[in-house]
Amino acid sequence: MGAEQLALNLRVLAPHTAHAAPGGDPTRGHSHRTIEEIYLVLAGEITIKLGDDVTTLGPRDAVRIPPETTRAVRNDSDEEAAFLLVSTRVEDHKAESQWHERFWPG
Repeated sequence: MGAEQLALNLRVLAPHTAHAAPGGDPTRGHSHRTIEEIYLVLAGEITIKLGDDVTTLGPRDAVRIPPETTRAVRNDSDEEAAFLLVSTRVEDHKAESQWHERFWPG
């Protein structure tokens, strides 16, 4: 859409999957150096780990995630889940992201 300031990403998770790149490690978490994110659940349920806290979010639930908070998302349910990720747009997403191995074992 050509947005210069805003990033909006839709993620759809199949039942019993983690939010990870294809072939990626589902136990890995990530944080950002400078940007905050808002996750808004559109359908289904997601289980989210923020630091040491784990919670389940359902439709129309949202959470604000500060930049340095390590995060990971799973769909532990039997139904498909969809959520939006909203943040400030960055030029180099890889440089903005920090990876945390074995953040959510299992």
